[in-house]
Amino acid sequence: MVITCSAEARLQGLFSLGLLEPMEESRRKFLLQSIQRVSLSAGGLVLLSPPNMLAATLQRYHVVRKNENLTLIARRYGVTVKSLLLWNGLTSDVIMPGQKIYLRAQYSNLPLTTINRPRINTSKWKNIIAHHSATDNGNAKIFDAAHRRRGMENGLAYHFVICNGTNGSADGKVEVGSRWLRQIKGGHVKSETYNANSIGICVVGNFEKKWVSRKQQASLIALIDYLKNTTLKGRAKFLVHRELKKEQTICPGKNFPVKKLHSLFG
Repeated sequence: MVITCSAEARLQGLFSLGLLEPMEESRRKFLLQSIQRVSLSAGGLVLLSPPNMLAATLQRYHVVRKNENLTLIARRYGVTVKSLLLWNGLTSDVIMPGQKIYLRAQYSNLPLTTINRPRINTSKWKNIIAHHSATDNGNAKIFDAAHRRRGMENGLAYHFVICNGTNGSADGKVEVGSRWLRQIKGGHVKSETYNANSIGICVVGNFEKKWVSRKQQASLIALIDYLKNTTLKGRAKFLVHRELKKEQTICPGKNFPVKKLHSLFG
């Protein structure tokens, strides 16, 4: 036997199952309107198909509890571990109690309005190539000036720069270069073929000596994910500079999380 009840009671059923956390009143009202047609069994349990999928849709993040791991969390919400790694900017499955694990793509650290400003030629871009600056500091403005001094009329050789908290640019800040805004080729590799069809991302730092910061790592993963899977519909290949033939470089350094990035993006 199936009975019906008020939307408020249905929402309370979600809370009683532990599928939702306390929320502000505006979001609560939105959910009340969204679940008008959900049915309850005679025992008062919400019938979901499956329940964790609705929870993942409604709940923005999960707070890690003692003895939980990404596999358990992914199973609970009907998502994959790979998705959790992507959405949280993680290159390791190590998590700690109290940590927030986001349950959907997080692009809040990306300047999406600026990224989407140009009319993007999606057929042009075949690769996304990651670099390090091999410097301890810098940002897009500083690199633009340096590249112009080296004779590059279009300035900054990269399409994007991910900062490390130096020179007035916040750690993890994504700066958009004029080459992306103008949708023109980069100057970040020796090969003119790759320059013409590859998006260049520079992460500020010398990763032969240091490690990518956590915020830089999260921004890099979010940026690659957004460009590759949203902007370019999965068609672009991810590479790091040293993987290009005949480039003869160690860029982006031995401490750059190359293997983990390939596990996320192929």
